[in-house]
Amino acid sequence: MIDYLNELREGCLEAYTGIVQGLKGDSNSPNMDVQLLLPHVPHIVQFITVIAQDPDRSDSNVASCAGLIGDLCSAFGATMLPLVDNETITELLAQGRRSKTAKSKTLASWATKEIKKLRGGAPSS
Repeated sequence: MIDYLNELREGCLEAYTGIVQGLKGDSNSPNMDVQLLLPHVPHIVQFITVIAQDPDRSDSNVASCAGLIGDLCSAFGATMLPLVDNETITELLAQGRRSKTAKSKTLASWATKEIKKLRGGAPSS
């Protein structure tokens, strides 16, 4: 049952990531179409928070959450800071950076840097 739930969450996270990336576009500045998603962002972050609070979450879920957090931060900028600058998200990203999986480490480090950019701090290496 735990594996099924983690796989279901993974599918939802991948779908959200695809929607955000598709609406954001490939250019350095986000496409205005991504603003259509703005009313739904708090619900997406709540979903990430539920996963972050689950002790049975998979490493793959951590990686996908981190990637989605980074994508949301790059798409919506400072609007995201109040939603993602909290202990639950910080701990999730810290777990990702400590992961043995390269994908999780990379995505969690990138998401952390995106949040630091929003805070106005220099990204750490």
